[in-house]
Amino acid sequence: MKFKTKYIFFLLILLFSATSVFAQKGKSKPKAQSGYDYKGPYYEGLARVKTKLKWGFVDSTGNVVVPLKYNEVTNFDGGVAKVRVGTKWGLIDNKGTVLRKPTFDSIGEFINGVAKVLLEGEEYYMNKEGMRCDKNGKPVVNGDY
Repeated sequence: MKFKTKYIFFLLILLFSATSVFAQKGKSKPKAQSGYDYKGPYYEGLARVKTKLKWGFVDSTGNVVVPLKYNEVTNFDGGVAKVRVGTKWGLIDNKGTVLRKPTFDSIGEFINGVAKVLLEGEEYYMNKEGMRCDKNGKPVVNGDY
């Protein structure tokens, strides 16, 4: 009986090793769940997905909430995600509504609802609604800081 157990154990290890070697030799890149090239973790109920170099978002049921039309996207944070079209960045909400068109050269991390942005060489702060503000989030009138 002891010999039989060792024999079965040996066969299982051999079988496992063989299948993992064959799996690694495949030439095609495996697709993520639901036919996407990439599917990220869920943030605020939405996951980033990528197909053929375009990014968008799906909900937990797999429904596309934000169409796959962006060159790059970030995860949602506080109901807002950064999206890139070409070399320019913008903001969308979790329903896919564009809050700010992709016109910015860069959008920094939002801290306390405010991010530093760069637009045509000018740096300033913007809140999550896409409005110009000071670094504390107070709206800026006529460019006064």
